Amino acid sequence: MEYPSKNDFFIRFKALINERGRFIDYVLVEVSDNFYFATGMNSDRVLGEKLSSMVIEMENPILGLKNFHYHMLPRTRRKFEHYIEEEDRWYLVTLYSDERDYLMMVYTDITRYKEGSSGSTKYSIGNNVGNDSSRKLG
Repeated sequence: MEYPSKNDFFIRFKALINERGRFIDYVLVEVSDNFYFATGMNSDRVLGEKLSSMVIEMENPILGLKNFHYHMLPRTRRKFEHYIEEEDRWYLVTLYSDERDYLMMVYTDITRYKEGSSGSTKYSIGNNVGNDSSRKLG
């Protein structure tokens, strides 16, 4: 699936469920065509990886998985603003379940909108400790 902006992209996870029917992790099963351009990461390197491994082993400020993984639950819907200081770029990150046992993360570049608004600030999820790069919207 193509996106109009070269910095917009999506990633899609499939939930791993244990024999008792409980959620245990996600596996990355799909990325958009422009994933490499937006993140600098080769899709071959990340496809098939568990979310828990990606959070620990693959630091990527654009993905921001260390900030978002606590909110990535099956059948969830959330939105966050995410600021990447290294790129001076803002994203609106939308998490939602598109099918049973799947979770989408859609990254929409909102930099030009944020630059146009006065007093934009960098926020973090949770206790405002450490990286002030994301703000939960809903």
